[in-house]
Amino acid sequence: MNARTRPAPFGLLLALLIGLFTTGAFAQNADRKGSPFEGIRWSDAAPQVLVRGAWYAPVSIHGVEVNEILEFCEARWPGKREKRFAEDLVEAMTLMGHTVPAAVDLVLTRVADGERIELQGVAVTLANRQALRSAGDPRAVRSAAPASLTRERALEDLAELARRLQDQFAYLELGDFDWKAELDRIGKELPRQVATGEFAGQLERFMAHFRDGHASVSSDRQEGPSTYPPFLLQEAAGGVVAFRPDRSSLLDDEHPYVVEIDGVGIEVWIDRASSSVASGSPQLVRSWSLRGLRNLELLRTPEDGAAAGTVRVKLAAQDGSTTVERVLAMVPRRPIFGSWPATETRILDGDVGYLRLAAMDDALVPHLREAMESFRRTKGLVVDVRGNGGGSRSLLIALAGYLVGPDEGPWVGNVAKYRLSSRFDAGHLEARYMYRAADERWTRAQRRAVDAVAKRFEPEWAPPGAFSEWHYLVLDRTGHEDEYFYRQPVVVLSDAGCFSATDIFLAALSGRPRVTLMGSASSGGSARSQSFSLTHSGIGVRCASMASFRPDGRLYDGRGVEVDIEVPIQPTDLVRAGTDTVLEAALARVLE
Repeated sequence: MNARTRPAPFGLLLALLIGLFTTGAFAQNADRKGSPFEGIRWSDAAPQVLVRGAWYAPVSIHGVEVNEILEFCEARWPGKREKRFAEDLVEAMTLMGHTVPAAVDLVLTRVADGERIELQGVAVTLANRQALRSAGDPRAVRSAAPASLTRERALEDLAELARRLQDQFAYLELGDFDWKAELDRIGKELPRQVATGEFAGQLERFMAHFRDGHASVSSDRQEGPSTYPPFLLQEAAGGVVAFRPDRSSLLDDEHPYVVEIDGVGIEVWIDRASSSVASGSPQLVRSWSLRGLRNLELLRTPEDGAAAGTVRVKLAAQDGSTTVERVLAMVPRRPIFGSWPATETRILDGDVGYLRLAAMDDALVPHLREAMESFRRTKGLVVDVRGNGGGSRSLLIALAGYLVGPDEGPWVGNVAKYRLSSRFDAGHLEARYMYRAADERWTRAQRRAVDAVAKRFEPEWAPPGAFSEWHYLVLDRTGHEDEYFYRQPVVVLSDAGCFSATDIFLAALSGRPRVTLMGSASSGGSARSQSFSLTHSGIGVRCASMASFRPDGRLYDGRGVEVDIEVPIQPTDLVRAGTDTVLEAALARVLE
């Protein structure tokens, strides 16, 4: 197909939408005196911000690095950097030449556990900015949560939680969890004075009963550990592997597998950590529980007999013939997994294109197009989304346009409906590029694809109650001038670190001509999440507003996306000077 073929009307719309969402031109501009932050505090001259009831270190604001904003504030208003960042953020970004919409996307690092997350559509409000100004000193900490509340106030928050879940939680009735009985039990056991941090912990475990992988509870009153194990844990072929946080080596090269921690079997620890993990797919529960073992200090019991300040680890050789025991000092800083594998887009030996997408970020669409241009004459393509926790769908839409053959048409990649609420408008799923079957934006070919799926679609679970009509994500040529048909074999690499928009990415490409998924199954989650705070405790709650399915009727949450060829990772795949078993298998597949 000629790369400059005239676009179909809806393809042109998709191309325009990608550009608009990337630049922010599609959104209403923010109030010049607004702020997306409910509170700001400073730690070692770096800002920490309060968003939806939790504290974060901000990384970027709608694609603009926070460090760049701080440098600009210092240059323009010498000695007033903190004050201007807190009170005049929108003005500063505007003066830098950026358009700030009324709702911004934030990249943040959560203070409590060091996890890097993305929040989309955070409102920039005048009320936030006024609250920051009223604090007087921008270095002062403003907490959204009281240290404690009366039993009566806590009961009112429980009632509010029930109402809000019934109003906007799509997966409330998914599964056999008797949520009303559990809330009733929590209410009956409340003491006269309720510690907010403990209350948040109860609600966190409550929300973990649901299959919604996006569900979460947050409060700055929850106490975190003071020390952490000096290693990270991950599943590999043969068992759970311990490695150093800088990935310089395994904890013990000759004995990679963890058998016990503090004399307690590793499976017991995983079970303890899972109490705060969503009841999702087996791979989600196991992967997230292993990450949660960084909170070892909080998971210990008096019966464990662990020595304060240390951790005792029993490790086994690959063949199990020998074991060693190491006693290590706990460390004050939380170890971070970071983006892995730490690789870059390039052309590999054998003339195979390698497209690394570590995040589903709108800003990476130009990077994808540049890479695809360089891959025009390669013998095959490996798309690596391992460890990609999600974001937006624009990268999927852009890549899909290169994978439509001359005799192939559009296809449906996702089917969903959202819970009807006065808080959601009729275009609630348009940010996910999803539209109703009767939408006038479809081309004839796209409408045929939608109709074909709609006729045979049988969801494994029928959302009960008041939900919208079904919505559909359609993949097609976008009509972009640089787009062409990539006719060579494509291998997409997946693992349990893939989640949310990356689940959609994988499922939409699964089963397509010339495309093979390799590695291991994704975690599974698709939600159109919404957040709210409980009135008295200030506890933040996040839950799915959308019930999301693959075109064959399978849910994402609780399942994930399977691969065509399973390739277990080896312990040495987890360190920098090690191997990459999955990529090696992908290269062999492409070149076979």
